[in-house]
Amino acid sequence: MPNADSNSKVINKMIREFVSAHKERSIAFTSLGHINYLSAMQFVDGVVGNSSSGLTEAPTFKIGTINLGDRQKGRLKANSVIDTKSSSRQIKNAIKKLYSKNFKIILKSVTNPYGDGLATTKIISILKNKKLPGELKKEFYDL
Repeated sequence: MPNADSNSKVINKMIREFVSAHKERSIAFTSLGHINYLSAMQFVDGVVGNSSSGLTEAPTFKIGTINLGDRQKGRLKANSVIDTKSSSRQIKNAIKKLYSKNFKIILKSVTNPYGDGLATTKIISILKNKKLPGELKKEFYDL
């Protein structure tokens, strides 16, 4: 059974080969940082990896995610997430699915199970309209 390190090597090799063969329309980064990453989302067809971002952020942008391996196993996932094992054949099949007509239809109506990103605004609005007790002091009991 291949270990995680050998899977990473296979995946990194596939990424390098793809980018090399498609230099005019592809690029790979180890990390962009949060702001640059979110800004770049408008230019991508999909997210490939095992990061939680593919589950929590990509669905908001109606972008498909190819989720490699089982690192995110058991987590809530949108219909835009394609789970696959880290083998060349299965990753290629997931990429075909990502670009399929049926999957593109799914992406148009996908909703992010983690919300719409407006939780803070909603919380502030609720708190502004609630009458809070005059004193918010927690009582402690000596046992």
